[in-house]
Amino acid sequence: MTDKTEKAKKRKRQVDGSSKPSKRVAIEGDKQVKIAFQEAEKWAPVVASSRGLAIPESISLQPFTQKRKNVVASDPRRTTIANTELLLQSSAHHKLDYTAREESSDGPDALLKHYVGIYDPETGKMEVMEARKMAVRGTVRAHQVAIEDLEVELKSRDQRSQLGQTFGTKKSKKSIASFTENAINPGHSRAADGVPTKIGSGDKAILETIGTITSTMATKEQLAAEIEGHKPRPKANLEAKDVKDVYTIEGLIGENILALIPVKQWLEKKKAKQDLECNSRYVASKFVPVGVDTVKLKALRYILFLLEVLDKSTSKRAEKKLPRNDEVTSILDDMPRSVWEDFKSRFTTANMISRFQYDLIVTHICALSCILDAFDVYMYDLQEDLKLDAKKIETYFREVGAKTVALPVAEQKRLGLSKVVAAQRKMAKLRLPLVFPTMSFARK
Repeated sequence: MTDKTEKAKKRKRQVDGSSKPSKRVAIEGDKQVKIAFQEAEKWAPVVASSRGLAIPESISLQPFTQKRKNVVASDPRRTTIANTELLLQSSAHHKLDYTAREESSDGPDALLKHYVGIYDPETGKMEVMEARKMAVRGTVRAHQVAIEDLEVELKSRDQRSQLGQTFGTKKSKKSIASFTENAINPGHSRAADGVPTKIGSGDKAILETIGTITSTMATKEQLAAEIEGHKPRPKANLEAKDVKDVYTIEGLIGENILALIPVKQWLEKKKAKQDLECNSRYVASKFVPVGVDTVKLKALRYILFLLEVLDKSTSKRAEKKLPRNDEVTSILDDMPRSVWEDFKSRFTTANMISRFQYDLIVTHICALSCILDAFDVYMYDLQEDLKLDAKKIETYFREVGAKTVALPVAEQKRLGLSKVVAAQRKMAKLRLPLVFPTMSFARK
């Protein structure tokens, strides 16, 4: 009984300071923001937008106010913004006049209001004030004068024509009718003769504004280069003088990964003159022609690895889900796990193969097959391994810069194919200069 009592006693707390009591970190709570609304007196902030215009910072706009139409001024609930209308104008620019007007108050956004707030983090107070929503427009001053002069000229000409039609003779009426029917714009006639019309000061001002806005825009060549850089295909050496330098096995697989791929078992099979048993028609057909070249054997085994991964991956909508761990172990066989990790980092996202990544894998296979087949690839075996139709496999080979041609007669006889079957199968040839599919742009 005494032993049980001693065991039931609680252990005393150590007071030597070795065990420290647990403490909770005090977290400062969020500050409460106090919002204060201020009513604008005569002037209120302005929220202005200038679509298509690059207004210099040195331009200052002069304000003008007037009472709004159909507004009951005696209503105390109406604010200054609701009672008055603001107009901003500037002629400081040497060619353009800037005018800012409030957006229409009777449109679909008539009840929409805009506010400007200033927050003080030290006091936690925010002052909010209603603002005017305005749009800035620019007009060419010289162009305006030309239009006004033209309107005056046209008005006087119309008056003379009306007088002639009313009180003139038959000959004058016929002349007026002929002039009206055959009226030609002088500017158009000069352009039709091939003589360019002179650009006025107004047109120059518009062109200068457009040039300022579009100076930072990408050119057609830059857009095309950016699109080419984001296509799902391996990077090609466009400066290569020989076709064998366009793609290299080390560049497609990686020198570190290439060194990790074992081919000892395959070399032993070659010494024993045994065939390679695998699920790939292409790899089985190239096992003997490759010979004992270690680098090419490693590339062939890497192609087999990629084909088996794609075959074991399950389709899920527009993506593919990676194989299970036991299937990955079977695919790797005697290859180290780092080969699989490198594949995941290059061609997958969150254990999924997207459509872009799938296309990137297939184009890598096509580029490697071009190297192993001396740049003349019989595409049908890869087409069967990848379960693709003829047009799709041709698209992948064209994406790496190869051309697709009809099956040569010598190759047809070597494979023992009839003319009907041979007409449906093609060869892919990688030659210089490379021809990549181009991005088509809409015509202007």
